[in-house]
Amino acid sequence: MGRRARYRGLAKTHLDHTTSATALNLIRLNAWWNGHPLDRTNHSHLARLQLHLVA
Repeated sequence: MGRRARYRGLAKTHLDHTTSATALNLIRLNAWWNGHPLDRTNHSHLARLQLHLVA
């Protein structure tokens, strides 16, 4: 999500990163409030397929 800054300059880049982090935190907070916390583990596509086939 935040690999490259959209703007040049430290102030604009900082604002961009802060806005992105705030949006991500609001998404996480909304998921937590609704009882569906986001899964924080990263799995490869093959690992997800294996987990799906086992379950």
